[in-house]
Amino acid sequence: MDLMALVIYKGVAIRVLLPISSEELSERFGYEGQEIEVTFDSIEGLPDLDCERLTLDLANDLAEKLEDVDEDIVLSFIESDSSDPSYLANAEFDDCSLYYDVATDRDLGQYVVEELGVELSREQLERYLDYEKYGRDVRLSEGGSFVDKGYFVSRW
Repeated sequence: MDLMALVIYKGVAIRVLLPISSEELSERFGYEGQEIEVTFDSIEGLPDLDCERLTLDLANDLAEKLEDVDEDIVLSFIESDSSDPSYLANAEFDDCSLYYDVATDRDLGQYVVEELGVELSREQLERYLDYEKYGRDVRLSEGGSFVDKGYFVSRW
């Protein structure tokens, strides 16, 4: 996922592709060879990210970390867990899953049973004849949540 940022310095805003060096950023604003401190207004594609806490180093770290991560996973992580860029930079996306179009506990229970092939004992089957109840238990035990795109779980 490529990150394009809207960066502001002295009232002038420019779009830059991350990662970018501080030298190149200074040059883009016309202050070659000078150290400047910029403000991040937004990151395209991550509308809910809290950019007030974003530094150039953290923005570059995010760009490198998110390079090969599915955009839906990142957006779901922000929606479900945190919009803090520091939290996002430390996330382990290999431990995250997104079940598309799963929006209720019933959907989740049915998905886990039918699509993931979970093994249930006779006792569990009797207790979980209701997909909604089973889905609720799965969601509570995994700590997942329903997001715009489906069911998201972060296992880190």
